[in-house]
Amino acid sequence: MDSLLPNRQEESSEENELFDFFPSLTWQERLGGCLACMLLGYMLSLGSFFRFRDLLDGNPTSFVLYTTVGNIISLSGSFFLAGPKTQVAKMLHPSRKIATLLYIGSLVSTLVVALAFDEFKGQGFILLLLVGSQYVSVAWYCLSYIPFARQIATRLFGRCVSLYDELD
Repeated sequence: MDSLLPNRQEESSEENELFDFFPSLTWQERLGGCLACMLLGYMLSLGSFFRFRDLLDGNPTSFVLYTTVGNIISLSGSFFLAGPKTQVAKMLHPSRKIATLLYIGSLVSTLVVALAFDEFKGQGFILLLLVGSQYVSVAWYCLSYIPFARQIATRLFGRCVSLYDELD
């Protein structure tokens, strides 16, 4: 019975943090806020691919900004469910810390390269790599929440690479 007590206290502190951050929102409203952020973010990110031609023509800023801002909005939707402190703690858990840092690093790097190095000749290619790293790192991050998903993904990737090697 005593072993259950810390869990109740932990849940209580998480709830208090959540209600401090969103004091007047019901559970349904928090869920709606999360879904709204995720949908808006994904729409911006996917909509950015209509600007892919601009990237190829040497004007990558609109493509990159829509993709990156969309990814940031999607990520911030989880704050509605868990609260910022709890979500950051989950993101920095040892099993997802590297993926989180790579994801946030790629978001920041993408914005810096897009906005600060406007005249850089290889900017489009570098930005394309950074946007790709955003998607790979967030996928790896999401897989950390599913038991054995990373191991399965690693094996699948290994099989794809070996199949490709056999074709050569």
